[in-house]
Amino acid sequence: MKKAKIFFVSSEIYPFVKGGRGGEFAGALPTYLQMQGHEVRVIMPKYSLINERKYIIRDIIRMKEIPVPMHHGEIPVSVKSGFLPESKTQIYFADLDKYFKRADLYRDRRTGQFFKDNDERFIFLARTAIETLKTLGWQPDIVHCCGWATGILPLIIRHEQEKDNFFKKTIIVYSINDMAETGLFDKSVLEKALLPKGFIEPEKCFYKNKLSFLKTGMAYSDAVTIPSTFKKIKSFTKPKDDFEHIIAGAKNLYDLPFAGDHNLWNPANNSSLFKPYSTEKYERRKANRETILESKRINFSPEQMIVGILCDNIHYQFKEIVNILKALKDIPLQILLVSDENPNAISALKSQIAKNDQHTIHTLTDPEDQFRHAFYTLCDVFYAPVTEDLLDVHYLNGIHYGTIPLVSKDRECSHAFEAIKPKSSGGEALIFADEKDLVKKVEEALELYKEPEKWQALVFNAMRTDVSWNNVIPHVTKIYEKAFSRLK
Repeated sequence: MKKAKIFFVSSEIYPFVKGGRGGEFAGALPTYLQMQGHEVRVIMPKYSLINERKYIIRDIIRMKEIPVPMHHGEIPVSVKSGFLPESKTQIYFADLDKYFKRADLYRDRRTGQFFKDNDERFIFLARTAIETLKTLGWQPDIVHCCGWATGILPLIIRHEQEKDNFFKKTIIVYSINDMAETGLFDKSVLEKALLPKGFIEPEKCFYKNKLSFLKTGMAYSDAVTIPSTFKKIKSFTKPKDDFEHIIAGAKNLYDLPFAGDHNLWNPANNSSLFKPYSTEKYERRKANRETILESKRINFSPEQMIVGILCDNIHYQFKEIVNILKALKDIPLQILLVSDENPNAISALKSQIAKNDQHTIHTLTDPEDQFRHAFYTLCDVFYAPVTEDLLDVHYLNGIHYGTIPLVSKDRECSHAFEAIKPKSSGGEALIFADEKDLVKKVEEALELYKEPEKWQALVFNAMRTDVSWNNVIPHVTKIYEKAFSRLK
């Protein structure tokens, strides 16, 4: 594919805000496309949760007080600028307190319910994206919308294409990354989006008599991508929920593998580590381990294997964690359990496993997500329980630090790794079939760990394994090319 101008729009981007799979997707893919020579820019909301000093976000004189048309009149917005970390990819931030100065991205933390004005908030993001492009005079070849919250943008662009030529040669790609929200809103959303009556085909947008951002985004895009984890959805004959019902009717739907971000998650350039390290400077990993153990007051021996368990939602993963620890109860292990949940949740888990005297367990909460870099460096083997969105990104990122994944063969990412063969020191992941096999794989790892040269060979295999977005770019560009072929 020829070099293109690509504009990404997302409601969340990692690491600016901590979202799910969608945030990781929108934070990584643009950088890798830029590295391939494409001209890529990104826009997202400037949530009050984002640290402007940390990420060096600046005002742009010509982007101040841009008038954004909304149903209740024009709203002036200032668009700020920065770069995606560890990259030269420019990112813009739509800065408006009315919509984005909140304690969470989508929900009221007190009630757990969606903000009542989520439709307006993300119509505003869509409109700001369009006005930003026009103010810059930057006509993209591709607008790539990420997540349910951007589902209204393809429809608005189609209306723009009828009004003038700015988006005449632009294709729209819509990526679904999280398997939960459908973005259902009252019909009045069309008026709020300033779309005239009769412009849309209701069957393309409505579900259960409400307008679905998800369905709309799919219907008015030239191509729709979905993680390979969800590829079976296309063949479901009896969808079990609203999300699957909507996906079942999708056209121009493409599987897109997920990958790791080896720019952001890289021990060779990570400033949060005591000493950055690589295979050429591997001795520094040991120095990091000792420093981390001491600074966090973790009573582990740095000479013995450390098994990590990394949780995203300990309430959802509670049963699985308990089952894993019970399965390994007869194996003496040092176990580090890290969760982003509150300490009370971890305390409840500790009470479930307190009777196990074979394990030395240390628990930590990581609300800022920063300890993940140290976690990957500290642990020899790690396990990531299944989450609601089947997020395998921990394995895909962590392996670059030389941490050996302990992964079920049923997880989608297991296909990205080669299973360790103890006799040959080949492979880079401990892939198990069932609970009995899990125990066997951990026991084999312990035996290999007693032979430093063999274990280091496995660690080097892991650190050199490329499961980054570099491998996914050919899939992405092929999807872009197919979308371009439909451009009239």
